[in-house]
Amino acid sequence: MKKITKRRKKELIFISVMLFYPLLQFIVTWTFVNINSIVLAFQRISFEGDVSFAGLSNFAQIFNSPGSTLTIWGNKIPNVLLILINSLSYALVSIFISLPLALISSYFLSKKMPLANVFRFIFFLPNIISVVALVYAFRMQLDSSAGLIYHLFDSMGVKINDTQWPSTTLIVLCYCVWAGLGYNVLLLSGAIGRIPKELFESAQMDGAGSFKEFTKIMIPMIWPTIVTLIVLGMTSILTLYLQPVLFELNSTETIAGTIFAGVNQGKNQYPYYSALGLFFSFIFAPLILLTRKLLSKKYSDVDC
Repeated sequence: MKKITKRRKKELIFISVMLFYPLLQFIVTWTFVNINSIVLAFQRISFEGDVSFAGLSNFAQIFNSPGSTLTIWGNKIPNVLLILINSLSYALVSIFISLPLALISSYFLSKKMPLANVFRFIFFLPNIISVVALVYAFRMQLDSSAGLIYHLFDSMGVKINDTQWPSTTLIVLCYCVWAGLGYNVLLLSGAIGRIPKELFESAQMDGAGSFKEFTKIMIPMIWPTIVTLIVLGMTSILTLYLQPVLFELNSTETIAGTIFAGVNQGKNQYPYYSALGLFFSFIFAPLILLTRKLLSKKYSDVDC
C-alpha cells in the first residue's frame, strides 16, 4: 500500500475544508428544502399548526383555482393559466428577442468596430448594478412627471393614457430585454473570441458576406453557448419574480411571484404552494431537459 506523504495529507485536508461549506450548503438549502417541499405538497396544515396527510387534494385545488379578471369570449381565464401565460411571455421575450439582439450585437462587436470595448461595458453595466437601483432608474425615465422617454413620446404625439404607467407588463418586458442583453453579449463575445480567425479570413476570400459569416460560421461554432442561453431563458419561466414586483405589478404576475406571495400568507398555505411549484416543475423540468438534448444535436458534427 502506497504511503501518503505529509504534503499530500495537507492537500487533502485543504480540499476537504474548501469543499465542506459548499457541500453543507447544497445539502441544507437544496436537498433538504426540496425534499421538504415535496413532502409538504401532500400535506395539510391547519390554522392551529396541525399537520395531516392530504393526498392529492392540493393538486386538485390547482385545477379548481378561481377565474382571473382577464376574459376570452366572455369566459374568465383560470388564474393558474394566466400566471402560466405571463411566465411564458417573459421566457419567450428572453429567447426570441433578447438573445437574437445579443447575437447581432456580439457579431458586430467582434469586428473590432470603434469603441467596441466601451459598448461591451455599456451592455454589461446593468448586470453589475443593484436590480432595485436599476429598476428605479429605468422607471424614472418613463415617469410622466420627469421621465425623458415619456416626454420624448409626448413630443412625438404619442399619448399614453394608461393609468398604471409605467407599471405595465409591456414595460417590464422591455426592461428584461435591456437588462438581459449585456449578460448574453458577454458570454457570446467570449465564445466568438474562441473561433479561429482563419475561418473568417477563409470565408472572406471565398466571397462570403456578413450574413453568411453570421449564419454559416459564427452560429454553428458558438452553438453550445446559444443552447445554454436558451435553457437559461426557459428556466426563467419558473424563477422570474423580482422584476414585476419592483415595477409594482401584481405580485402574482408569474409562477415564482405567486408562490412567493402565497407563502407569506401563513404556514397553512405552504402545502398548496408547494404543490403548485411541484406541478409546474413536473411540466417544465422534463421539457427544458428535452429541449436541451434536441438542440444539442444540431451542429453536433461541428468541432466547437
